[in-house]
Amino acid sequence: MSRITAALAAHATCMPDRPALAGSGLCMNWRALDNVVMNLARQFSQVQVLGLLMENSPAWIATDLAALQAGCTHIPLPVFFSDRQLRHAIADAQVDTLVTDDPARLQRLFPQAATSQLDIAGQQYTRFTLRDDVPATLTGTARITYTSGTTGSPRGVCLSGHALATVAASLVNAVRAKPGDRALVLLPLPILLENIGSVYAPILAGAQIIVPGPEETGIYGSSGIDQERLAATLQRHQPTTLIVPPVLLKLLVELGRRSRLPASLRFIAVGGAPVGTALLQAAAELGLPVYQGYGLSEACSVVAVNTAEDNRPGSVGKPLPHCRLRIGSNGEIRIRGVTYTGYVNGARHAANTDLCTGDYGYLDDDGYLYVTGRMNDRIITAYGRNIAPEWIESELQACPAILQAAVLGNDMPQPVAVLVPGNGATTDQLDMIVESVNAGLPDYARIGYWLVADAPFDSATGELTPGGTLRRTVVEQRYTGRLAAGLERDYG
Repeated sequence: MSRITAALAAHATCMPDRPALAGSGLCMNWRALDNVVMNLARQFSQVQVLGLLMENSPAWIATDLAALQAGCTHIPLPVFFSDRQLRHAIADAQVDTLVTDDPARLQRLFPQAATSQLDIAGQQYTRFTLRDDVPATLTGTARITYTSGTTGSPRGVCLSGHALATVAASLVNAVRAKPGDRALVLLPLPILLENIGSVYAPILAGAQIIVPGPEETGIYGSSGIDQERLAATLQRHQPTTLIVPPVLLKLLVELGRRSRLPASLRFIAVGGAPVGTALLQAAAELGLPVYQGYGLSEACSVVAVNTAEDNRPGSVGKPLPHCRLRIGSNGEIRIRGVTYTGYVNGARHAANTDLCTGDYGYLDDDGYLYVTGRMNDRIITAYGRNIAPEWIESELQACPAILQAAVLGNDMPQPVAVLVPGNGATTDQLDMIVESVNAGLPDYARIGYWLVADAPFDSATGELTPGGTLRRTVVEQRYTGRLAAGLERDYG
């Protein structure tokens, strides 16, 4: 039995009538939640690899816990993935069973699959059976988390049940989680940080989990936010803990300035993307309990986090006890301890070997970690989505009317682009091309704003290397200000 489901069973015995999980008009105490999970686990007894495509809901959490209890490998599938990415993840992990609240989408992708109805806490969902036999290649893997995509095809990170529970327990101790807490889920649950921090950690602590759907939170996709709905949700549920990316922290600061935040908040964790010092300062001036952290999927999410007792703004906190951290000779952050076991259909990661994070950083004399940059060209948007710009550039440059493209967007809500037109293309034609390309991309990777370059990219002017490779930092220096201003004007 997983340590997490063991805690659930213990709460069902020791405090059966205390509230455990609420959302979407449903409220369950610990006894009811344990009963739902155990019933589902029995139905998953023959499942080897379970895919879950569902909006945030109590049913998502119950299904996830049932997979842990049944001992099958769970693949949380983000609803914001494109159809191509969904097909890739499902085939890559050899999923045999899917559970969804969007059967029409999966029926379109897998028209030959057998379907049946699945009751979860009195609500009906659809179960798709894709195959009867799955090779035993994922032994010991409780979770495969597919990242937002540093390429067009997301990579599956394999994690053990021990790793999931260990990191969750570290967070319980770090944030001083307790039964009286109310953890409000705002981010999509397939995001590993939200799953561990707002579900597993509260379960270990005996705290209540509140999981409203997007229609209540007002958070849609990767960039749509209804500020008034979010404010109303916060006031209605009076949460004590939240996990937010920087873009949501900015909104919380705005709500705080208007006295629209509940007084109940005691720990707001911010991560997933770099956080500006000005934003942290603004939050501090309002007295908001904001604590920055750092992690990555290969390290089973959180590696370091500031806390009420140990908080140094500008750092990402001290490393948690489940991991050992060092800085390589090249300045790269390297991790040992609780890490992934490997990638799906890729190389395994040997225990007690360094996990190379791809991030530059340093430790100060007091043991606080500072992250200073990234070692490659990946974009991390303000929503914490990891995107390889070359992927989007290749889509844009596939159109004859675009000779060159540079996609940027670090710390912005959406990617942005600098385009060099060809064949006398007009701005209207370029606009149609961008719209067409966007239609084939998941929402987090769509171009939010673009402009025409002052001149073609050239090695003589520094935008290209002598070999013709884009020097992204040069393009960023020349255009980011204009791109950010345009994005704010059109979408702010």
